[in-house]
Amino acid sequence: MYLFGFGSLINLSSAQKSFQRELSYKDLIPVKVKGYKKVWNSIEYITFDDKEVNGVFLNLQEDESSTTTGVIIKLSTEEFEVLKQREKNYSQIEIKAENIEGAFLEENAVAFMTTKTDKIAKVGDENTYIPVKYIEILTSAFENYDEEFVNSYKKECLENFPFELKEGVYKFADALQNKLAKEGIRK
Repeated sequence: MYLFGFGSLINLSSAQKSFQRELSYKDLIPVKVKGYKKVWNSIEYITFDDKEVNGVFLNLQEDESSTTTGVIIKLSTEEFEVLKQREKNYSQIEIKAENIEGAFLEENAVAFMTTKTDKIAKVGDENTYIPVKYIEILTSAFENYDEEFVNSYKKECLENFPFELKEGVYKFADALQNKLAKEGIRK
């Protein structure tokens, strides 16, 4: 089974939190996926200084004229089950192997994409922010990728943010989701 990661899963430290086995950047294969683009519109309920807000995170959106960067991770069914808890508000979608450039896959990949309309942020929504710490998770991974990947990634989603950025430490309102995203499952 293969997973296409396009947000925090491009960061080894962040991805590692959902795996018992030791990962390395060799496990995170940089790829381009045709037919999708990254957008800032996935809402998660988070808290900053004990105040609940709508945190906006990266999402995928179908767009036949676009290509988006990310990573492919080979994983077991058990690992996928853990990731489904971490990415609980996303739906699972299938990405055809022939639409993935940069890795040869024996089967299609899955990805997490927010599809529920009540979990899609709209420009102008109140109490809705992009956490700067999330952006730092993304950008701190860049030193492990080539210049083409980094430049494409930046152009796709790190220019002209559609929501206000919010500084500070955040946590997910859902306790299990927060544990899986922040602490991880490794003992």
